[in-house]
Amino acid sequence: MKSFFRRLAAKALAVSFLVSGAIVFAVAIDSTTSFAASSNDPLLDQQWGLTAIGAPSVWSITRGAGVTVAVLDSGSGPHPDLDANLDAGRTMFGSIDSAGVIDVDLAGHGSHVAGIIAAVADNALGGSGVAPQTRILPIRVLDSLGSGDSKDVSKAVRFAVDSGVKVINLSLGGATESTTLTAAIQYAVDHNVLVVAAAGNGAADSTPKWPAASDLALAVTAVDRNNGVTSFDQHGDYIDLAAPGSLILSTASNDYKIQSGTSMAAAFVTGAAALLFAAQPSITAAQVRDILQRTATDIGAPGRDTTFGYGLVNLVSAFNELDIMFPKIITASHTTEGHVGALAVGTASTSAATATSQWYRCASPGMATTSKPADCTAIANAVAATYQSTIKDLRKFLRYSVTTTSGLNGSISSTYFSASTIPESGAWITTSTISPRSKTPLSELLRSPSKGARTFKIVNGSCTLRNSMLAAPALPGVCTLKVAIAAKAPYPTLGFTSIITIS
Repeated sequence: MKSFFRRLAAKALAVSFLVSGAIVFAVAIDSTTSFAASSNDPLLDQQWGLTAIGAPSVWSITRGAGVTVAVLDSGSGPHPDLDANLDAGRTMFGSIDSAGVIDVDLAGHGSHVAGIIAAVADNALGGSGVAPQTRILPIRVLDSLGSGDSKDVSKAVRFAVDSGVKVINLSLGGATESTTLTAAIQYAVDHNVLVVAAAGNGAADSTPKWPAASDLALAVTAVDRNNGVTSFDQHGDYIDLAAPGSLILSTASNDYKIQSGTSMAAAFVTGAAALLFAAQPSITAAQVRDILQRTATDIGAPGRDTTFGYGLVNLVSAFNELDIMFPKIITASHTTEGHVGALAVGTASTSAATATSQWYRCASPGMATTSKPADCTAIANAVAATYQSTIKDLRKFLRYSVTTTSGLNGSISSTYFSASTIPESGAWITTSTISPRSKTPLSELLRSPSKGARTFKIVNGSCTLRNSMLAAPALPGVCTLKVAIAAKAPYPTLGFTSIITIS
């Protein structure tokens, strides 16, 4: 027996799912108000739902570019505030299966849903979608009255998955489960696609609606601008999240309309998911669902409840969690000649937009780390990528660190320290290789900022010291030179032994 879809009657807020075994529009239309668009996104301040979920706060990170979501509905568009983000649609309705055409939404419902998700921003028209750079794949599965067949929706779900979408929005539902549709949604889950479904408008005592009632779908109920329950909201333990769904302004039938329903709420969640997919392309659908649920603002009874599920979608918290789960890749390193007065150069490999530097002097060497070693002290005012060492660094080990902030408003801070293995020396030789029969002035061979008296001694090997010169033998080999420099303020006694190669 076929399971039919029918449109939800467009009559105030008492509207509910009407036909047993049917899936219908999850919308209750409050009003059909037209607006004039005369300036850059002039209706944005009337879109309370965007602010309620924190969408504008994350637009500096992503607006959803690179992600496509499918809207299975009455079609989407055409609409001047939506067309730029619409892919060529497809109709899968009854005997009609037309591909690669621009569908026409005669009902206005699908366009309203699509506009909530991805109406174009900054185009001097209307308002904006939650993810205003996300692409919409519109698939018409319902007629202008909202009627349709669950088999068409099932086929459309599979088509959307095979088309590469990240999210499928199902702002429709019915009183009975369609096993064919459940199997199609399982296909989506198996292929890493998130399915978002409207929880239904049957009011508190209504039976669960499908496919929202399936554990495979993310079921979304509606809240008003005060985070309160609406008169049409259903209750049930199948509800996962809440989102704005009362008096929502969006695109519809070449105009802008205000509508209410869990259809609208589902669209907000689809847009939120698109932003997460765009911000972290490697994230899975299961992770997106988990983040949205764990970071939702609890607005009902403590914990998950049957009215609001986990709570109201909170994109600010969701993006903070995203930064924790997917930290920016950072490496810090530095190069130094290892002696006082030399210039050390720090480098950092980071995908973070901003990073700050700090040099440390340490008592001992160590490997790269993300925790400040206990024997390291920050060097005052050494915050550039380069640092010229001083006598204070003598016999110390330099480390270069880079600190990045992530999360909104820089709420998450991470610091990375370079490895350090070379102590800063106060005396050094300019070369460890000399030629046979050569004579090298000791004043050129030894370098030190100390003014203390120098003494040299050949410990072993065939080199000789003559007239302040290091004389090399005729044959290749090695010799060991011991150097000492007497204490002379501000430098202490310095000394080292170096192996000189004759080649």
